[in-house]
Amino acid sequence: MDQGSDVEPPEEYWVIAFFKSYSKNKTYYRQFMAAGFYEAFDTVMTFSEKTSCQILWYKEKRKCDSKFTKLGIPLLESFCTFCNKEFNNIEPIKCNYEKNDFSCKSEFCSLDCKQEHFYFKHIR
Repeated sequence: MDQGSDVEPPEEYWVIAFFKSYSKNKTYYRQFMAAGFYEAFDTVMTFSEKTSCQILWYKEKRKCDSKFTKLGIPLLESFCTFCNKEFNNIEPIKCNYEKNDFSCKSEFCSLDCKQEHFYFKHIR
């Protein structure tokens, strides 16, 4: 009995490189979790259809250049800490608020959300 065919591939990080349709001069990188090539392909094609971005390449993070393993790549789909809106076609805006050695790890979809977060969480 061959048990090898029933074993699913382990989930691992994949890196995707893409550019926005209206701006071909900047390449963006995101990472996501997928179990095997076909699941990664489905994730990448869904992302491309939802955002109208042009996919340059995608591959397992462990097979990428060493700059990608050290680089803090944002997730493919993130949620804004303040408004809870899903976003994936813009760079996340970090809170970076430090007070009494407390570093806030929140990420936002816009500067307005970051400003509201500052007021309600750190100032008020």
